[in-house]
Amino acid sequence: MIRLSLMSFMLITAGIVCAQVNVGEVMILSHPELKPDVDEKSFQAFVADELIPELSKKNLGTSYHLLKADRGNQKGKFLFVRSIEKIKNRKIPQAADPLDLVHSGEEGLQVLITNPKKFSEYHLIGAEKITNLSTSGLLGLHFIKVKAERAKEFEDLVVNKLHPAVSHLFPDMQLLYYKCVAGENTGSYLTIFTIDSPDARHKYWPEGEPETDILKKTFKPLEALAKELGAYLVPGSYLEPESGGAAAYWESNEWTDYVHSSYLK
Repeated sequence: MIRLSLMSFMLITAGIVCAQVNVGEVMILSHPELKPDVDEKSFQAFVADELIPELSKKNLGTSYHLLKADRGNQKGKFLFVRSIEKIKNRKIPQAADPLDLVHSGEEGLQVLITNPKKFSEYHLIGAEKITNLSTSGLLGLHFIKVKAERAKEFEDLVVNKLHPAVSHLFPDMQLLYYKCVAGENTGSYLTIFTIDSPDARHKYWPEGEPETDILKKTFKPLEALAKELGAYLVPGSYLEPESGGAAAYWESNEWTDYVHSSYLK
């Protein structure tokens, strides 16, 4: 297995230390495309067992995680997450991360994947008002499309109404809203469904079965707020109420569930 340069990899990489992602105010995401000759299991084992523990020792307040999609648009794809606990602890300027520290002369990430320089950095909207972020074994990424002319109003809605209602929706699930401030998706928005584990998700969205009653009962009182949210979103980009889905408006049509790599066989 090819060894990676820690310097080139640490900026957009992720991995695992335990079976949970430490959800931070800053979430740097990248979607690695493995080269044809790279074995998935060897890649996963190297990142999880060697690289991430080493990185974690050197970067307090930052955690690194490797996940893989098991549902949604990108099923089967890996996700790297670099999570920083506080926005105020973000030391490297956004424009300089990761491009200026990837040295072409080093044997780095470029030998394993085709897109080592691609990333998106997301900051939690209204982070100063969120007092407790969770750890999570599963991240549901919903790439929401907000009407450009209503972006500022949307962020106010998140701070004043959405986060108070859904940032602690269940003991084992949160909905958190982020804005991309650097990288590929700059200016766009993301809803992250942080779910404790695949088993916890099964309590709400069992695979191949209808949504559960507990999910329906919890989202029912939020229908008026969901419709208000819909007014800020691009038509056709979200789960329509006609679908009968309990989380109509809250779910995007562009979504993927990524599970922590420790759950993978």
